[in-house]
Amino acid sequence: MPDVIILWDGPLFFEHMFEEYGITSTIAAPSSINSPHLPPAKLLIVPAGFTYPEHAIVSNALANEKIQKKIFNFVENGGVFLMFSPLKEVSTCNACRAPAVTSLLPFGSDVEYVQKDVLIQRESALIGDSDSVYCDGYFQKFGTDFFVIEKDDAGRAVHISKKLGKGQIIISSVHEFLSKTYFESLLSGPKVKL
Repeated sequence: MPDVIILWDGPLFFEHMFEEYGITSTIAAPSSINSPHLPPAKLLIVPAGFTYPEHAIVSNALANEKIQKKIFNFVENGGVFLMFSPLKEVSTCNACRAPAVTSLLPFGSDVEYVQKDVLIQRESALIGDSDSVYCDGYFQKFGTDFFVIEKDDAGRAVHISKKLGKGQIIISSVHEFLSKTYFESLLSGPKVKL
């Protein structure tokens, strides 16, 4: 049984990084979210770039109310949902808006994401032993139910979280693979069925 489910439409390097960390993971197609056979997990991840045209299956699934309800139930029961930046430039996703600024409301979070190359010129616990952190943008206009985990050098939020029931939703624009220590901190809860 995996600790992590990666919601994606094909093979991805994420699973190899988790293997190096000693964390079990599996990739699940968006259509499998409604399957009763999907194993329980502690963490559900949507990787960066989910609104690119070639990943419309992922973004359209995330905008589906039934799938959102399953994800929110997963979180409320103790799971962690981690969504990386949509990296939206041009998209065929029917739930997405204009380039540069993307509302994540269609994906269940009242947050606005601004696409912009951001380099944080300092070390961060999120990625471990690096003296800088690359991000795809920052978040603005998010409600008071979110708290900021990491800001860029200009004070803009690049990694935010909110509690929901027994679990949490995390939204990140950090474009680098997060550290083993950080992932381990997200895996302290129970395995939950989607």
